[in-house]
Amino acid sequence: MTAQGIEVRDPRTGDLVALCPGPSRSGTCPFAGRNGVVPCAGHLISPPDADRRLWPMSVPSDHRYCELGWNARALACLSEAESCRAKWQAGVSSETKRVFARAAAGDPRYKKMTSRELESTGLWRWRLSTSAVQLAKSEEKQRERARLYMSFAGFRRHLS
Repeated sequence: MTAQGIEVRDPRTGDLVALCPGPSRSGTCPFAGRNGVVPCAGHLISPPDADRRLWPMSVPSDHRYCELGWNARALACLSEAESCRAKWQAGVSSETKRVFARAAAGDPRYKKMTSRELESTGLWRWRLSTSAVQLAKSEEKQRERARLYMSFAGFRRHLS
């Protein structure tokens, strides 16, 4: 996962117990015991300097799967969704500035509008654009993928 490894902590004290390099490329734990139980079972895991919205993660006792890959995928999807949202907001801003510029230039469609009406018009025009629709769909798709990854990880935790 990282060059520093994943921190494995005691759930009662929060003390660092071990560092783990994370799952193999196939997503399995390279250190699972003969019975398949991962060595971090019964502990808390998190990357150093982790996003506290998603970490630390509690690993149930006798757990047989490495869930780090699912959390990392969910985080990547949320990051992409936030990027889509930022692009959408930039598009609203750009279209609103364009509407204000047209009003200042004397465009008859906009010159009698108030500032509030011009802002609403910019937002309305942007929402109907193909780019805005695609960005909104992409954002929702990435958020749904993140929910799917996290729910799948939770489902697997309940199986163990």
